[in-house]
Amino acid sequence: MALVLALGLFSKRIVSPVTNLLTDFFRIPGGSTAVGFSLAFLLIGRETISVPFAGTLMGLAQAGLALALGMSGYHGALALITYTLPGLVLDLASRLPLEGLAGRVLACALACLSSAALSNELVFHLRGLSLVLWLMLAVLSGVAGGWLAHLVLKRLERTKRQEKQKP
Repeated sequence: MALVLALGLFSKRIVSPVTNLLTDFFRIPGGSTAVGFSLAFLLIGRETISVPFAGTLMGLAQAGLALALGMSGYHGALALITYTLPGLVLDLASRLPLEGLAGRVLACALACLSSAALSNELVFHLRGLSLVLWLMLAVLSGVAGGWLAHLVLKRLERTKRQEKQKP
């Protein structure tokens, strides 16, 4: 659990400079476009760890780690909420009847959308076209993150099957 939450937190730091090239052009915050990659790791952790509300716990742990390392950006102490909510949304989305790629993409897209909407409400206060564009980028980031998580989880499942078949 600690490994995937740390990978999720630091993957956002790696992807953010690239996504900021796009969002700076439109003069909107860049975090919503990078959060999908971060949430991909929470989704992987949630599906591989059989702990109730693992996504929520990992989101809360990410928030604490981000605050301790000074990585919370404009959110400050509000990171406790803005990092934990997407984990909760991932946990709740796991109860939807969709499985596989569709379920993972939807879960990650909803988590990114909730994160962007909450961050906007608490911190950024975007309105109009800027807000719509920002939320759309968040959903696209979530789709990419869900797809990435699906690829990794399929590979992990295949590796587990191969290990079981070894004599």
